[in-house]
Amino acid sequence: MKHSIFLILFPLFAFVNSCGQTGHASNTENIRIKVGRSPGSVEAGDFNNDRFIDLAVASETDSSVTILLGNGKGSFTHAAGSPFFAGPQPNDIAIKDFNNDGNTDLAFANHEHKFLTVLIGNGKGSFTAAAKSPFRVEGIPHTHGIATGDFNRDRRPDLVTDSWGNDNVEVLFGDSVDLFKTPGIFFKVGKRPYQRLRVADINRDGADDIVTTNTEANNVTVLLSDGKGGFDEAAGSPYPCGDAPFGISIGDLNADEKPDLAIINSPGSMGAGKGKNGLTVLLGDGKGKFTTMRGSPYESGKIPNRIAIGDTNSDGVNDIITSDNDGNKIYLFLMNRNGTGLSQSSITVGNHPKGIAIADLNADGKSDVIVCNQLDNDISIIISR
Repeated sequence: MKHSIFLILFPLFAFVNSCGQTGHASNTENIRIKVGRSPGSVEAGDFNNDRFIDLAVASETDSSVTILLGNGKGSFTHAAGSPFFAGPQPNDIAIKDFNNDGNTDLAFANHEHKFLTVLIGNGKGSFTAAAKSPFRVEGIPHTHGIATGDFNRDRRPDLVTDSWGNDNVEVLFGDSVDLFKTPGIFFKVGKRPYQRLRVADINRDGADDIVTTNTEANNVTVLLSDGKGGFDEAAGSPYPCGDAPFGISIGDLNADEKPDLAIINSPGSMGAGKGKNGLTVLLGDGKGKFTTMRGSPYESGKIPNRIAIGDTNSDGVNDIITSDNDGNKIYLFLMNRNGTGLSQSSITVGNHPKGIAIADLNADGKSDVIVCNQLDNDISIIISR
């Protein structure tokens, strides 16, 4: 196999591009690893219980998930049996131990279909469909996003997906017999909660909450869990967050130990979308209230798509990375401690980058970046210096 190698230097990353099924990373490498067709989502987790970060890459066209097992030094190998069938058109990934056996499992939102596929891990990196999978949902018209959390404090993971046709989310509560109870229970949110929704303990009461991007209302809804399986909208919700909010990530962006929201504004991703593309940051007070960070929205390409939060420069403050599905760039936004501004740079990756994740892949204490290159059928792994 021929390898084309070139070196590009950026403020945080230096990397070498190559092509192959596996690769070794040092602190000056960017690895390209082949996966399935049209990779769109990537998430990091430990799938073989060796305490090293592994990767799950969902590919829409061939309905697969590729499992790449890490060795803690930046090298990856395909798990036995990978890729695995992830249901038709897997569009989003949720990671959790759904059956409480100590092994990490996977759940997928199957775009254009009214069900969620759940794969049970064997603790060695291989996966098989759960006994009741796929799990039927009633959302209108079909699923797009998926997230997991414990909404009723029963120590069993639950699932939530969007139902944008009736401005709801649908929650499937965990069940000791069937894994998840179906049909799910609907909760009202904003207008057209299309594509992404995410879960975190927004008000720090020990129960997981739900946040949705409402593309036609130009806002986000914050649903606070009552810890018993019910939800109440946070005071002040929904919060304005720029035009056509699409992707979302939750994390502390100003080092105050309170969850904040980073939101992709993507009219370019919507058929009749109007407005300004970009990145909007909402800073949280730890009780469910959010205020827009001055300067939002920030420029992030022609068709900003996915987003991730992590500390890319080891300064103790989480940063933001977004992908631009129109070209071959991702955008890095460095945050500061007072939440008053950020610096921005772009990084060249593969063609039409989509899914993105941040994790320490070589155990050096520095966060690295993983990007799905949708048209190249591979991922880029960018190792931080």
